[in-house]
Amino acid sequence: MVDLTKEQQKQIEKQLKEHQHANYKVDIILTKNEILRNFSVHARVLRPEIMNALHLARWLFLHKEIYKNKTVLDMGSGTGIQGIVAALYGAKEVIFSDLSHAAVENTKENIKFFGMGNISEVFEGDLFEKIKNKSEIIIFNHPFFSDKTMEENILTKSAITRGELIHRFFDQAKKFLNKNGVIIMPYFHLAGKINDPAVQALKHGYFIKERFKINSNIGLQKGENSICILKLN
Repeated sequence: MVDLTKEQQKQIEKQLKEHQHANYKVDIILTKNEILRNFSVHARVLRPEIMNALHLARWLFLHKEIYKNKTVLDMGSGTGIQGIVAALYGAKEVIFSDLSHAAVENTKENIKFFGMGNISEVFEGDLFEKIKNKSEIIIFNHPFFSDKTMEENILTKSAITRGELIHRFFDQAKKFLNKNGVIIMPYFHLAGKINDPAVQALKHGYFIKERFKINSNIGLQKGENSICILKLN
């Protein structure tokens, strides 16, 4: 396992510094006319409005046809932003799961605030540990960076993995993805190839159905980002 490059180290330190925050509320701007107002972000949960999560939420809003009338699993839900967008704009049912207790409580607060009736469960567990049924759409905004030296607190776990998490995810997802279902995963390319879904998914029998490139000039993760739609062969 390789350590972070100097550029990656600088990036992750900047991200972790920006995530040392208390509870607060923020308006999530999906489009000029579509805004999720007073969205809650708890302490020890990554801030979606300054991360790749915002690009993914906006992309989901603009591509409602992918999840319309379908069951969606928001894996690693954080604040719940991806699943909440899906629930608000067409999903039949949404399930959430996160390893972090803070993230689970954050997700629950936002679900209650937005008053959605198509939310099924919010689980606290490691990947699919608590998941019972298959979904047609699995969304996973996974940790991008790979490093073996940084302290493993809950925030670093949200941003950094030693490379095994993505492989466990792809292996386990096969049991929980409906036939003809898809996995949607974003990526910040500065992080390298170790956790790039477009690279690693191929090793587990998936193929890239579509890939959308985003060159970001906003937030903390500026530069080349992408969103992959993956499907089992």
